[in-house]
Amino acid sequence: MYKIFYLNKAFLLSDSPCEKIKNIKISHINDLCLALREWQEEEEEFDLCFYGTNPEVMLNYLKEFYQYLEAAGGVVKNPKGEYLFIKRFGIWDLPKGKIEKGESPQQAAIREVEEETGIKNLTIVNPLANSWHIYPWKETTVLKQTYWFLMESHFIGKLIPQTQEDITEARWLKPADAVKALQSSYRSLRESIPVSKIIRI
Repeated sequence: MYKIFYLNKAFLLSDSPCEKIKNIKISHINDLCLALREWQEEEEEFDLCFYGTNPEVMLNYLKEFYQYLEAAGGVVKNPKGEYLFIKRFGIWDLPKGKIEKGESPQQAAIREVEEETGIKNLTIVNPLANSWHIYPWKETTVLKQTYWFLMESHFIGKLIPQTQEDITEARWLKPADAVKALQSSYRSLRESIPVSKIIRI
């Protein structure tokens, strides 16, 4: 099953009907994008479940239909038990960015976190769940897959937000503040990162 976010709502690609949300059976793969367009145009915010076709087949179809991008980022913890956050457009977020040609997700995650916050000496501890979302970009729609990694760093220098990327703040947050920051962040981030398993209050 895949959960893909659009603004403050989400749709699932599933083998079978989902509980507690509206279900749409996809008998022919071409019906998927038409149903998605209609859902995106709905003013009411509600989640959808598409089933009836293999989820992997549906996902691959969306990768071809939309502009597919891959990104990578990190949840960074320091020896004090604090977590690294950035603020962009007034919203707390985690550092991440587009994977460049020839990079692995791990390499891109480290580079992007360094570029967006000025941190150094990052070590990847383990991979986390990936997040998916679609969004309009210029005259197209982008389907983005973001690879997330849990990282550690003993960096004690000054954090420098990457203002060219509209980042106004980079800060270490204590666990309770980190949880609050995630709760007020984007739904895709909030529901994709297993907060209770990572951030210990």
